[in-house]
Amino acid sequence: MKRKMVVLAAAIMMGICGPVSPASAEETTIELQDLYVNPDYVEIERLRDTKQIIVIKKEEIREKGYKGVSDVLKDIPSISVGATGLGDIDIRGQGSDQSVRNIQVLLDGAPITTFVSHPLSTNYDVVPIEQIEKIEIILGGGSVLYGSGAAGGIINITTNLRSMNKQNKTISSEWNTDGYRLNFNYGEKINDKLTTEIGYFKQDRDLYFKDTYKDSEYFSAGVQYDAGEGQRITFRMSHLAEEGQYIANIQPYKVAQAGRGYVPDYETYTIGLDADGHKITATRRPYLFADRSMDSYNLGYQKNLSRTWKFSSDLFYNTGDFMNSKYEDKRMDHETKGARLKFDHAYSEKGNLLFGLDIYEQTAEIGYNDYKLVSSAQKTYRAVPLSFNYNKKTNAAYLLHNATRGKYTFTQGLRREKIDWNFDKVGNNIDGAGTSERWNTAKELSLAYHYNDTGRVYARYERGYTTPDGIQITDEVRVNGSKKYVGTAAKDEIFDLYEIGLRDKLGISTVNLTLFHSNTDNQMNRLYLFDANGSLTMQTLNMLQTKRKGLELSLRQSFGKLAVQEGYAYLHGQSDYTSFGRNFLEENNGSIIDWTKSGLKKVPRHKGILKADYAFDDKLAVGLKYTYFGKYNNFLKDADKADGGVMQAHSLVDLDMKYKVSEDTEVYGGVTNLTNRRYYEYAGDSFGTIVPGSERTYYLGLKYAFN
Repeated sequence: MKRKMVVLAAAIMMGICGPVSPASAEETTIELQDLYVNPDYVEIERLRDTKQIIVIKKEEIREKGYKGVSDVLKDIPSISVGATGLGDIDIRGQGSDQSVRNIQVLLDGAPITTFVSHPLSTNYDVVPIEQIEKIEIILGGGSVLYGSGAAGGIINITTNLRSMNKQNKTISSEWNTDGYRLNFNYGEKINDKLTTEIGYFKQDRDLYFKDTYKDSEYFSAGVQYDAGEGQRITFRMSHLAEEGQYIANIQPYKVAQAGRGYVPDYETYTIGLDADGHKITATRRPYLFADRSMDSYNLGYQKNLSRTWKFSSDLFYNTGDFMNSKYEDKRMDHETKGARLKFDHAYSEKGNLLFGLDIYEQTAEIGYNDYKLVSSAQKTYRAVPLSFNYNKKTNAAYLLHNATRGKYTFTQGLRREKIDWNFDKVGNNIDGAGTSERWNTAKELSLAYHYNDTGRVYARYERGYTTPDGIQITDEVRVNGSKKYVGTAAKDEIFDLYEIGLRDKLGISTVNLTLFHSNTDNQMNRLYLFDANGSLTMQTLNMLQTKRKGLELSLRQSFGKLAVQEGYAYLHGQSDYTSFGRNFLEENNGSIIDWTKSGLKKVPRHKGILKADYAFDDKLAVGLKYTYFGKYNNFLKDADKADGGVMQAHSLVDLDMKYKVSEDTEVYGGVTNLTNRRYYEYAGDSFGTIVPGSERTYYLGLKYAFN
């Protein structure tokens, strides 16, 4: 693996520094790529001078063998998907137990971030690749614009209904080793003012193990009305329905024995009680249910209030449910509704002030039965309903100011946010309800220096915060002899982020380089403690100080028919107890961990990507991608290293091609994991369980565009 890292590093350095000889310069026209693609969202536009923003366009993700958004995100060196848990997205090395909270995910500008991930979790593959216009990623930060949870970064998925200026009229079908995909889009401009579009997607997909699968259907529709004079109304809706079953963590020896043909042994489950209190049981294999549904509605409005004032708004509502358990009665219901309002004021040719309001509410709830023994002699039981209800209201206002003076661009931002948490939980021998009101302030300050027409260096500081999630918001305590859920006394996490960056055209490359350092000095942790009665309780406490640092580098070159991209990320972090945390454990006879300094758990230190696309002519194009995933710690303390807790490095190679049969018809295909490399998406502590990665997959598709 060291040889592969050396090769990758050499390729990157050649991309930066590689000279072009006079002879080759005469023969080859070198076209340098734009460093930035303008987004639709004004708030992201305001960050572009002093922040790295990645914009992945539809042309880069369609017909490449990607199965979902998660696969696309794996191509970003600073992002890991699945390493910290099923469906988890980890940006900039947040690590185990932190990644799910330190991220914001938006769909067409509306938040869809999971704020309760226990007892069930899910992923963000809620829009088919064929229905995506682009994905915008802010690596680290964004707290002024998006609030809590931006320590890792922001992911904004934009569907093709966000803007219907160019009507999409296509039908495509793809066969692959695991199943098939079918997609249809039809847009029509009714008149000069009115545009409509509908979309449909269907997928039948086999997963890794025998009898595991995921079947999906997705429908979308939208209408856009241009009233003139800078006024536009857009309505979008979508429906996702999925069903399936899968195997999550599995012991390695079972995979070694049976491979993909592994089938779990039968188990007996209680599905209810009869009239006499006896259990009603069913016997089946313990596959995990993967059913999910989601309905999303979004109403957007834009208006030029004057020559210098613009207003835009998004009103949104989404609702749905998901399963991720072997029990049929465990289903998490969720709902989000609210609005994001923005007033953009250009007070001069080189100065802008953005004022925004975020008002939204999220709910999540799950309920199921437990069964308690009444009579061991008669084998009778009684049903005990358990329920976990969460409600989170966010109200925030922010200001973001941009000004350019000569070669300098200044950005200052401030956000004030109030979050109201409400919970009502009935667990096994414990219950409780309560509220938690939390006020926070985010701020940022940045400066960019444009030293020539294409190059700039920048520095920025951001103060952000992360509030507790659905589990952390409550503590378990004993009140009058009974266990109760009460609101936690833990403080919201505060992080300080420092970045310096460079963007320019250097040598034969366009270059983006960022170095960052972040510090969270009051990280929340969930602790298991015994109370005075010897009963196990759980509390959320600000126990740790965690520091993270890293380097992100991306390059692009174009040599006539050949386009090349390189990307690399170095991530490293470490935790230690705060003085409060260490004193608390000593006073309560808690176990003190000697935290390793070699890196945070489940954070790859190195990750690199090489891409090359070659257009033979106007019809045929071929692409090759090499991805290197570095090893990472699978332990918290060095003493566990001997247990095999280091996830080894691996690399994957993908191949794709496109052939344009005619103006309207295109054939595409390829192979993912070309070398059929065996690897793991996830490994539990000391490799007790694993989630195998995908094997070699072939795909072949046909796309037709019609008028």
